[in-house]
This record gives sequence, C-alpha cells and structure tokens, in this order.
Amino acid sequence: MQTFTQHEKDFVVEFLADILHGLTINNVQSRQEYDGFVRMQDALEVMDMLKMLYNKHKDDGEDTDWEQGKTVATWTFTLEDARDALTNYDTEYREGICEQFEDRCNDALADVTLNKLDADYATLAERVCY
Repeated sequence: MQTFTQHEKDFVVEFLADILHGLTINNVQSRQEYDGFVRMQDALEVMDMLKMLYNKHKDDGEDTDWEQGKTVATWTFTLEDARDALTNYDTEYREGICEQFEDRCNDALADVTLNKLDADYATLAERVCY
C-alpha cells in the first residue's frame, strides 16, 4: 500500500476547491455576459467529488468546540478516493484536471515552503491520477 499523507490529502482537497472556484467564476461570468452557463456540468461533477472527500474525515472535536493542540482532525479518504475525485468524470474534463493537478504538483515541488511539509510532490500526480 502506498503512503498518502495528511498534507498530500490537504493538497488534493485544496486543489479541487480551487478548481471549483475557477469553474464557478466561469459560470457566473458567462451567465452575466452571455446569459448561459459554460462550465456547469464540470462544476457540478467537481463539487460532487469534493463533497465525497469532505465526507471522509475524522475530527475528535466534532462533539465539542475545536481547541488548538487538543483536537485532532484527519482526512480519512484513501489514495483510491483521491484518484476517483480527480479522474471519475463523464466529460473530457478528466484529462484536463489531471494535467492541471500535475502542474500544481510541479509548482509545489518548486515551492521551498511546501517542501518542508510531509508530502512527496514529485510522485503525487502519478500516484493519484495514473
């Protein structure tokens, strides 16, 4: 079984949230300018995948208020779940989103501050998308 760290899971969740944000902006602008939604199906599919990942978490403080240093929160989704979230699309969007994820991993690899985290950005795209 391959390792999939919490920081790598954070990275996947943040990536999908960023993708959804971009698709949302495209839909809002296209509705305002042309009275149509140009990327609605893609946005709905990404939203479903992000929700699937969000539903797979554990928070020791769910029944109480969060308290720094005492509450432990973890993502419980697997590498296979992340792969589904990035590749399980009915549209041609599947190839594009993996290419964007690979680019984001390469950017993270070059970012010195991110390299201090427990994440292997050099292999993450390969492990998640392929």
